[in-house]
Amino acid sequence: MKPFYRDCFPPFLQPGERLIIASDYCHNAALPFVPAGLRTPRTPSPLEQRVRGALGNALGKVTKPLGPAINNRLANNPVTRAVSGSAGNSAPRPVSKEGETVATYAARDFGGNGGRPDRDLTEAVFELQDTIEDAASDAIEHMMYGKSMEGGWSSMAGHFLVDLTNAGDEPRFQALTDRRLIVLVNRNKSWLDGTPKCDLGVAVPRTNIARVTAHSKAVTKGRFDVTFVDGSWIALGSLHRENMEGIVAAFHQGV
Repeated sequence: MKPFYRDCFPPFLQPGERLIIASDYCHNAALPFVPAGLRTPRTPSPLEQRVRGALGNALGKVTKPLGPAINNRLANNPVTRAVSGSAGNSAPRPVSKEGETVATYAARDFGGNGGRPDRDLTEAVFELQDTIEDAASDAIEHMMYGKSMEGGWSSMAGHFLVDLTNAGDEPRFQALTDRRLIVLVNRNKSWLDGTPKCDLGVAVPRTNIARVTAHSKAVTKGRFDVTFVDGSWIALGSLHRENMEGIVAAFHQGV
């Protein structure tokens, strides 16, 4: 095991715990996205706050005129009129609240009259971008890597991924000790100094793990699957096949 990997873990070992093997951690991009309800709210970095503030101010300037414009266009659109009314009745048809037309219903999310006070255009833009990126990423990655987890969010595998996600930042290193499987995250945000600033991401007792197996697909040559005693499993990995093989061998040697 390389000293670069090994030297990150001593601060996170329990008294008397022995490090067996440490390696890089390669996140499996096909792992499912943890639902928002299970995520710990994250405090945006100062840079993120400045970017979002600037973007919010810029979009805020167009929010007010955008609502009425959408409302007017939809109200005067032949398709909207066809949906809202009928050939024999020119009265608009309510589609949501009593008396609300298609036009006002569609414009409601974008700052028109009767718009939702808890939602602005900035939020809608970020949500739409995240949704599109996640859907495209999941589809491509599932094709390349296959299934990457088995078990619901209340399973051991689900808890493992939720805890790792809520740790925040990039998972960087993993290790097997005589007691636990440990993953560390890198807190370093500096562009100038690339030295990792490690923090605990997730740790599970070896007694919770039934087996660790190498994955057979060539495209994922550094992947290994961790199966827990409840039958759930999750795909982990390294960039290097020899590191993966070392972790698998160390687990089954029982050391």
